Amino acid sequence: MCGINGVFHYRGGGLADPDLVARQANLMRHRGPDDYGLWHEKGAALAQRRLAIVDLSPGGHQPIANEDASVWVTYNGELYNWPEVKGTLLARGHRFRGNCDVEMILHLYEEHGDAVVEHLRGMFAFALVDRTRRRLLLARDRVGKKPLFYHDDGERIVFASEIKALLLDPSVPREMNEEALADYLTFQYVPSPETIWKGVRRIPPAHRLIADANGVRVERYWSLPVETDPGHSEEFYRERLRALLQEAVRIRLMSDVPLGAFLSGGIDSSVVTALMARVVHEPVKTFSIGFEEQDVSELEHARRVARHLGTDHHELIVRPRALELLPRLVWQMDEPFADASMIPTYYVSEMARRHVKVALSGDGGDEAYGGYVTYPWARRYAALDRVPRALRSLAALPSAWLHPDHGLGRKLHRLPLSIVDRHLEVMSFFPPRELGRVLSRDLAARLGRHDPYAQAREQYARARAAVGEVPALLYLDAVTYMTDDVLVKVDRTAMLNSLEVRCPLLDHEVLEFVARIPFEHKLKGEVSKWILKEVGRDLLPVETMARGKQGFGMPLERWLGADFGRLAREVLLDPRARGRGWFDPAGVARVLEGSGARDERRAYQVWSLVCLELWAQTYLDRAGDAIAEPLAALPTFDRRPSASGVTAAA
Repeated sequence: MCGINGVFHYRGGGLADPDLVARQANLMRHRGPDDYGLWHEKGAALAQRRLAIVDLSPGGHQPIANEDASVWVTYNGELYNWPEVKGTLLARGHRFRGNCDVEMILHLYEEHGDAVVEHLRGMFAFALVDRTRRRLLLARDRVGKKPLFYHDDGERIVFASEIKALLLDPSVPREMNEEALADYLTFQYVPSPETIWKGVRRIPPAHRLIADANGVRVERYWSLPVETDPGHSEEFYRERLRALLQEAVRIRLMSDVPLGAFLSGGIDSSVVTALMARVVHEPVKTFSIGFEEQDVSELEHARRVARHLGTDHHELIVRPRALELLPRLVWQMDEPFADASMIPTYYVSEMARRHVKVALSGDGGDEAYGGYVTYPWARRYAALDRVPRALRSLAALPSAWLHPDHGLGRKLHRLPLSIVDRHLEVMSFFPPRELGRVLSRDLAARLGRHDPYAQAREQYARARAAVGEVPALLYLDAVTYMTDDVLVKVDRTAMLNSLEVRCPLLDHEVLEFVARIPFEHKLKGEVSKWILKEVGRDLLPVETMARGKQGFGMPLERWLGADFGRLAREVLLDPRARGRGWFDPAGVARVLEGSGARDERRAYQVWSLVCLELWAQTYLDRAGDAIAEPLAALPTFDRRPSASGVTAAA
């Protein structure tokens, strides 16, 4: 894992500023504390901060060139097909100076040009400069595990693994994207390819960017399949999936440093850990996080799996004072981001990093195998859709007189909605119909007819045409929530601890096979992830297989009446927050006070507003190099005696 950045002038005679590129790289030191490299000439510069995992020798130093130095690359990721590809390339006469997977990118580019990305198996983001052809190639892996952002001013591309590095460049505009702000309030993250800044975009997963004298173009090179492959027995799907998963785990053990695994006690991480335990020669080091609130803590479930597999198990309990970590996480996320599970994800990464440098995780299972409770809900609602919409709309009329948090009001409101709009509303913090209750009149007017759901509907439509309305929701979540929330959270929190996280369930060959398994083998009756559970049935405890879905969340509702509630009032009632003109003060007060109903939902709405304001204080209220550090301690905690936010569990 690494942090990469650079600049490329594709038009005009501009010169790269190596000192600026160096400062940008060093701002991302947490992504790569082991090594630093810089290459530059006239209108181009590449830099890297390296976290050394494979080939710890100087042979892994980057940026790195091919034999005649006509092509240079800086790269972030791991390529698991490196050993076999290296043999093929050697047979074709290519020479290697070390044993680092990055060299295969150079030589595959010599063989295949821009199609190099189609020959890579793993997670990656890279920047390649072809000096002979005067062109830049940027690319991200198929599901977007590794980030890459850029700014295009019409003459040059500036790029980096993290937005904060781009913001050190004074020519990158700091104008907030107000439509992205509305999207954030809706989804708790900013969807690709936009960012919170008007002048900054992210390269979407499975895309490459080419910049040369003809300009800049961004193109897709891979898509998650939407067509199913019916006609096989369940035994065929199970055995083929098991073989693919075992192989995906095996190749992700490629490392010259110690490895471990995140273990939540759920089916995804448990299957990954069990398959890992089958091929390593010593007890797997496993890491789990829990809470004092037993109904949201999964520690006991993780212990059961750890005992069954004989792992070397480690635990921590997260307590309310963990909120004092928030300024650092807000700084690290770069954009407004309100997935509260970033706190336990940070702590499990921090704990793991004390013992290992690489951890395998179970990320991606819910979206691929139908794990979210929203899927059976959608199927039940679909039965009502046989009723004419006019009648459903009539039945929904009383919802207008009930508070948005009223349970009956929510159900009635959703009756006339389409399956996709119903799903999106369930996934939303502030659905579009509620945004107007908190936004200021001026901001609402500027947003006009902006619809946060529009892009998601388009993505959903592609899958619906092939597999049907409810199964298409899995595809939608895979290309939105998983890539822009789950994987962002894991990358940023793990990299803040200089830990590499590998996701076998997101191997693209596994994903392609699973996407083609008919939906009835994923959600069977009320049992989600059926086919994955069949894979794990003889590997894991019976109790683990019988468990329902439990999210990796935070007890914010309980904390809202204590530390979190005090923090929210101090942050949101601060004159700076009121002075931004984004929100109606009365609307914010209503959210803070609540209606007495469904406090869990309100807690997450408050959380999203707090994260947004702390982001504004971090990135809007500070200029220049001041953004190189997080905000100081939060006032709620600054005035109280210091105490740890985590405790080692028994």
